[in-house]
Amino acid sequence: MTESTPQRDWSSEFDIDPNVVFLNHAAFGPVTNRGRRAIESYMARWGQFAEGPDVDQESFAMLEQARSDFAAMIDGDDRRVAYLSNTTLGLNTVLWGMNLERGERLLIPEVEFPAIVYVAQQIARERELQLDVLPCPDGHFTPEDLETALQQTTAALVFSWVQYFNGYRYDLQTIADMCHRHGCFTMVDATQGVGAVPMSARESGIDALACGAQKWLFGQPGSGFLYIAPDPIRRVQPLYAGWLGVDWSYRFHDLRRWDRPPYEDGRQWEVGTYPYCALRFAQTGLELLRECGLPDIWRRIQGLHRQLQTGLDGTQYRALTFPEQHASGIITIDGPRIDELQTTLAAQKIFTSLREGTVRVSPHFYNTEHDIDRLITAIHEFNRS
Repeated sequence: MTESTPQRDWSSEFDIDPNVVFLNHAAFGPVTNRGRRAIESYMARWGQFAEGPDVDQESFAMLEQARSDFAAMIDGDDRRVAYLSNTTLGLNTVLWGMNLERGERLLIPEVEFPAIVYVAQQIARERELQLDVLPCPDGHFTPEDLETALQQTTAALVFSWVQYFNGYRYDLQTIADMCHRHGCFTMVDATQGVGAVPMSARESGIDALACGAQKWLFGQPGSGFLYIAPDPIRRVQPLYAGWLGVDWSYRFHDLRRWDRPPYEDGRQWEVGTYPYCALRFAQTGLELLRECGLPDIWRRIQGLHRQLQTGLDGTQYRALTFPEQHASGIITIDGPRIDELQTTLAAQKIFTSLREGTVRVSPHFYNTEHDIDRLITAIHEFNRS
C-alpha cells in the first residue's frame, strides 16, 4: 500500500468496468454514481412536475455550495468565485474584461494548451496588442526566463499552472510576486492541477484563475469556475449583463423590475440561466473531493507515481518526473514505439493519453496499486515484444 492511503473504499462511488484501468484524469474524469443520482433525481422532478421544493431554488442552493466548495479547493474567497461553462470562457472573461489597450503586451509560454493560445491570439488581433512568447527549452519556463521577459512592460502573463503534456507545475507565488513587481497581471489556467494538488490562491497572490470541472474535479463537460482575487493588480470589468446577474433575492414572482442592483461578488461574471445538469455534476464532484481531502489525495497520487517509476526498471521506458515542488497529478512515459505502446495499452483496457510523443498517465485517489501493477506488467510485456 502507498503511504497515507485514504482509509475508505471509494469503489462504490464509481461504476467502472472491473476490467478497465482508467488512468486518464488529465483528459476527463469518470462519471460518479452520486453525480448520476443527482441528475436522475433532477430529471425525474423536472420531467414529471413532481411536487416538492421549487427546482430552481434547489439549483441555486447547489450553486452556492459549489462556489463555496471550489473556493475551499483553491483556498480562495468564495465571494470571488463565478460558475462558468468552461475554462476558455473564464480566460475570455478576464482578458477582455481587463480592457487592454492598443500596444499593450501579452505574454504566454511557447508551449501551452490551445485554450490559452487561441484566446490570446484573438484578443491580440482585435485589440492590436503585442503578443510575445516565453521560451521553454525544457518544456517549461524558468523564473530567470520570466524576469528577462518582464524587462519589457507587460500587461498580463497567461499560463497553465500545470502543463498538460508533461505535468510540470509552476510555483505560483514566485511567478505572481515577480509579475507584480513589474505591474503584470497573472491569469492562470488551473484545470490540470485543482483537485489533484493542494493550492492556495490567497497565498500565491495570483490575480485570476479559470478551471474546468470535467477532469480532476469529477464534473462533466460544460462546467467550470472562475476566481478573481479581491484586489487584483488590474480591474476586471464584466463585459456582459444577464438577468441573473442582478439581485432578485432568488424570488421570481415579480420580474417587472428594472432597478435590481447588480451583484458585487463573483456572480457579476455569470450570465443567464445556468446549465443545471452540469452544475449538479460539478457540485457532487467537489463534495466527493472534500470528503477525501486534498492532502490525502495528493499523497496518494504521489505514491502511485513512485510505484510506476520504480516498476519500469529493467525496460526501455522511463517515467519523466520533476522535483516534488514542480510535480503534479500527471506523469509521462518516454521510450521507443510510444504510439504503438499507447495503442496496446488501450487494447488491454488500460486507458492513458498520447501527448506530444509520450504516454501521459494521470491516476486519481481511487486508483489502486493493482491498477498501476497492470500498467507496469503491460509495459514489460510490450518491452519484450
